[in-house]
Amino acid sequence: MMTSAEYTYAWIYYIVGCFILIGCWWYLTRPIPWAEVRHVLRLIVAVVLLVPWYSNTQQDYLSPALLIAAVEALFDGADAFWRAGTPLLVATALAVSLSALAYTARWMIMRRRAAH
Repeated sequence: MMTSAEYTYAWIYYIVGCFILIGCWWYLTRPIPWAEVRHVLRLIVAVVLLVPWYSNTQQDYLSPALLIAAVEALFDGADAFWRAGTPLLVATALAVSLSALAYTARWMIMRRRAAH
């Protein structure tokens, strides 16, 4: 079992690593010519890496949902994936939906400005 300080340090290291990975992904997606596709790909990676979920059903500790879902699917079977996989997929779908809504609103505003 981890102490509170170890738990905090683990999250700090994980978040720093995530920002490095997101930065690398940002750089790798730079050549994609379609801004909307590039934005959605970047958003999905950020959400998948950063969404937390409960490590254990009896504890309040949070861990990255991707890791919890993967470990539970690997060791407890495919059905166990859904304990952390459901909130991960819901968060991803919500982020993509909000992004699509923002792009639609932006497109409508730009279209109105171009018409005037």
